[in-house]
Amino acid sequence: MIGGSGGTPSATNASYYGGDIPFLGISDIKNRDITITAKSITEKGLENSAAWIIPAGSICLAMYASVGKAGINRVSLATSQAFYNMVFEDETLRDFIYTRLEKADTDNEWNPLISTGTQANLNADKVKSFRILLPSSDERRLIAKYFADLDSLITLHQRKYCGVVSWMLGVALVRLSSEK
Repeated sequence: MIGGSGGTPSATNASYYGGDIPFLGISDIKNRDITITAKSITEKGLENSAAWIIPAGSICLAMYASVGKAGINRVSLATSQAFYNMVFEDETLRDFIYTRLEKADTDNEWNPLISTGTQANLNADKVKSFRILLPSSDERRLIAKYFADLDSLITLHQRKYCGVVSWMLGVALVRLSSEK
């Protein structure tokens, strides 16, 4: 695994922003899969900062503000220093680690490691020192597959729910307009 935090190009230089490189912000992590970002940077912005291209399929873990929030980027992107990014060669290991980090977030396991100041945050050393016990490779594969399938099922049901709500609104609007 390769890991490290990102970097932010200077906000005072407009030529660093609005390019073709997706730039991850904490608000872009809505669920497991990160597919789109609100901001983007230019090649010049990348070159003039500590940002680097995080290959698709990596884990991006928030270290500032929403400490412990994680996602898997499905597109190559860059991040600010507010993220610790983990690049894996083994998808099964990545999925297991993601699931474990999700549990750590849910169970507030990051709280003892958080530094407080103007905002709560972690740093790369604290993330690297976080202990994760690994079961055998076969067990990791089964656990990771189970939770990946569960995440997909939840996403599917959320989409179906939104579709049903949209349909119900459409029916209500048709009924209201026919009553006039």
